[in-house]
Amino acid sequence: MSSERQTSHTKFESPEGQLVSRLMGLETEYATLIANRPDLATADLPASANIYSMICEAIRRDQPTVRGYYDADQMFLASGGAVTFESHPTLHAIPGGLVEIATPEVSSPDELLACQRSIDQLVTEAATKVDSPLDLRILKNSTDALGHVYGCQENYEAIVATGVWLILYRICVTVLWITQIFSLIFTLPILAVTASLVFAIRLRHQQFARAVRKSADSIEQGNGEQSVGQLFETLPGWIKTTLTKLLRLVNWPTIVLLRLVAKQVAFRKQRRFLAPLLVSRVALCGSGDLDHDGRFRLSAKAMAIDVVSDMGSYDGERPIFVFGHWIGQFCAKSFLSWTSTISMFKKRQRLQIGLSDSNLSDLAEYVKVGQVSLILDMIESGQTKPLLRLPRVVRSLHEITRDWNLVRRVRTSRGDMNAIEIQRHYLKAAKKFIAGVAIERRGEAELVITRWQELLDVVTAFRRDAKNMTPSLGRVDWLSKRWMIDQLGPGAQWIAKKKADLRYHELSPEGYYQKLAASNPALVLIDPQRIEQRRRVPPSNSPAVKRGWLIREFGDGDATVAAEWEYGILGEGRHRKRIDFK
Repeated sequence: MSSERQTSHTKFESPEGQLVSRLMGLETEYATLIANRPDLATADLPASANIYSMICEAIRRDQPTVRGYYDADQMFLASGGAVTFESHPTLHAIPGGLVEIATPEVSSPDELLACQRSIDQLVTEAATKVDSPLDLRILKNSTDALGHVYGCQENYEAIVATGVWLILYRICVTVLWITQIFSLIFTLPILAVTASLVFAIRLRHQQFARAVRKSADSIEQGNGEQSVGQLFETLPGWIKTTLTKLLRLVNWPTIVLLRLVAKQVAFRKQRRFLAPLLVSRVALCGSGDLDHDGRFRLSAKAMAIDVVSDMGSYDGERPIFVFGHWIGQFCAKSFLSWTSTISMFKKRQRLQIGLSDSNLSDLAEYVKVGQVSLILDMIESGQTKPLLRLPRVVRSLHEITRDWNLVRRVRTSRGDMNAIEIQRHYLKAAKKFIAGVAIERRGEAELVITRWQELLDVVTAFRRDAKNMTPSLGRVDWLSKRWMIDQLGPGAQWIAKKKADLRYHELSPEGYYQKLAASNPALVLIDPQRIEQRRRVPPSNSPAVKRGWLIREFGDGDATVAAEWEYGILGEGRHRKRIDFK
């Protein structure tokens, strides 16, 4: 059958009509550490809010920025990305904290890799330029020494449903919006009581400060050190518990319906056929982890996953497919912007994947997003017959992740397979799919296949000969880390091994992966000049172009500017103007 005849049955809905050209982006949570100061006690370390402020200030000196429209602590960049403080307000005063930086929306894996590396570079340099005598370092990893799990999330624009399921989805969105109207009515009195209590505490603190402090300046400084979240924490425990439970009770119908949509309605095909790919992908793109019992795993993020689809951290759950961003969409943005509400009725929505490691390897980072984008094209084109299904997704994920020898087999719709066999099956199906598409419509797909094959071959070589780790060094993160830990010798203690685990992810020149990459330039897939360009401006075909322009033009001016992902607000009052980015 000719290519022309084959492609007549394949329909793509990507903006450019090419494979792997859908909108995509990455959100990466960076951890921080203070180097070369073992003498510092935990109480002497800077608060997470202070670290975040210092990093943001250093970034502002690098390029124009504007604040977030819904989140004043959020900062949008001239490059099109955004910086967010990933910490609960009640934890702002304790050391640590995570700085999340999102790439701009792009339409190719290659551009996404360039944007991600520009962000890695930006936050690394910002840490060296903070206004502090401490040696601040950035870690791009997925877990810390205490076992806290964080890392990376992937975002793809995808078809949320078709046919009857699309109608049902839109009915659910309508019901959700109506439900939130009633929830808002019942929430307002609770918020009023909370605000009154916090205001009373603030007033009491001010009166106490005036009584014990002689300097008005010190009074103002003392007041400014306490956020609303910290003041809320000073309330009696039973009051905090009661108010929190009341708010959760009021919003319970919304959460129940959101979970129903997430588990039964939205992205049904994508979740079904992507699951085997994502579960087996840890063998190629996992970043590796040494747990507290000294066991080496392919991915700390994968071991923390406990459900296929859910909100994500609302009740402590860690899903593969995350729908937590919908909570903000329905509980806040839908009431402040009619456009945000309308956007939820669109056929194409954001599919967020939480099962994603923070990669340092260019090859692994590229393949991670490239293969998902390509398989999404297959699914949305109706070419799902050759794809697999997993009857026990989470259990299969944990079994594969525990086995760094890559021999563990899990049940699939086509018999028992190990991770390499599942990846090989999907790669074969993708090659056949691309062969049936006209050359001018393949876009970046052939490069995805080439690099996917390269990464799979490296891991397969290790599977055949466990002593053959050399080809994987700098290409497969978990294998590179495993090799470094092995160099410490069989008698090395856990603390030495864990240090190697963490230092692998350090983004400074002293980081172990950075040293490895410096010794082998072939590992670098993006030209340094291009990384520098993406640090300043987004790709020309990105929706972030308008956002970047707005920030560069008005970010350093006198006008009041705020931004969201889809629009910006310029000016105030009667002169207030909304600028749509899409």
